[in-house]
Amino acid sequence: MAEQVALITDASACIPPTTLDSIDLHIVPITVQVGGEEFRSGVDLDGHTLYRALQQGVPVKSAAPSALDYLDAVEEAGDRPAVIVTPAKEFTRMFRNASLAAELAGVPVSVVDSRSATAGHGLVVLAAAEARDAGGQADDVVAAAEEAATRTELVACLETLDYLRQSGRVPALALGLANHLGVRPVFRLRDGTAERVALPRSEEAALARIVKEWRAQGGPEGSRTAVFHAGRPERAEQLASALRRVSFITEFSAAMAIHTGPGVVGVAWLRPADGESVL
Repeated sequence: MAEQVALITDASACIPPTTLDSIDLHIVPITVQVGGEEFRSGVDLDGHTLYRALQQGVPVKSAAPSALDYLDAVEEAGDRPAVIVTPAKEFTRMFRNASLAAELAGVPVSVVDSRSATAGHGLVVLAAAEARDAGGQADDVVAAAEEAATRTELVACLETLDYLRQSGRVPALALGLANHLGVRPVFRLRDGTAERVALPRSEEAALARIVKEWRAQGGPEGSRTAVFHAGRPERAEQLASALRRVSFITEFSAAMAIHTGPGVVGVAWLRPADGESVL
């Protein structure tokens, strides 16, 4: 019998600890420098430490896992074939670095671009884990991840554009918003592209718009829905209550919150596959 596939991803995937405890998944940390201190997101950096530093103006920056970091993860898995799932290549160098590691590895390694980020990325990882744990081999795991990536949706709102503007990671989203005060921008992430959806002027209106988008894009019929937040658990609970059909609520990864700051609340989901019926 073939050995089970090693599944690898990074600390930006918003997968709750309780879920991580139940699956065989290797998480590659993301290095975060806060002032003169170095942390590893997913290991020893918590949201409170990061948000406090951001609010105090302490210099904060992150570094994507290197090819050697991914190669170390592959080697730790032994002789098993490996599948690495990364965030969309438009937002990070992780896909490129993981692909280089795959070329250097002594075992078969496949790299899948989730075409999403944060909780959307996490849902693709979980789809891959389901296929693997059902007895699938590397090709089956890759196919499940790639198929899930085509169905992944993410909609969220921001409290402020300040951190996003400073990071420069999603320039299209911030375009034209500099003069809008008091808004809670709602954005969509789909297939590696971030786009502005609306500019509500209150948190309540922003959450209502997120719910509207989820319903319009197959959320109620989809196979899994994840609510995520950056330091706003009460807002996440409010959103989950409005959606009613939520698989889990998870904290935004510290490495991602560097670019958005605290206050992000959103939902990621997998649209139903063609011909899929969800009871």
